[in-house]
Amino acid sequence: MTASDGKAEITTNDPRALEREVELRRAQLAGTIDELTDRLKPAEIRKRALASAQQRATAFATAPDGSPRTGRLAAVGVVVLGVATLLVVRAVRSRRR
Repeated sequence: MTASDGKAEITTNDPRALEREVELRRAQLAGTIDELTDRLKPAEIRKRALASAQQRATAFATAPDGSPRTGRLAAVGVVVLGVATLLVVRAVRSRRR
């Protein structure tokens, strides 16, 4: 078997060699299908998404040397506090009406 332009070629006419080649390719294809099936499972997708989100959050909150980025963390804290204040004010106003 040789590869040219990304396509595999069979270079023998021996029936036993052809059968072995077909079985080898079938096994490779089955492995690829199994791998793709595993990647598409909802639990695996959720696991990869969670790991990616954790990695992005860590990169946002920490400098490359591992120290916390206090400016960014303070800005997030201010936004969270502002949203919480807004929600409390709206809840109080809606009760008065």
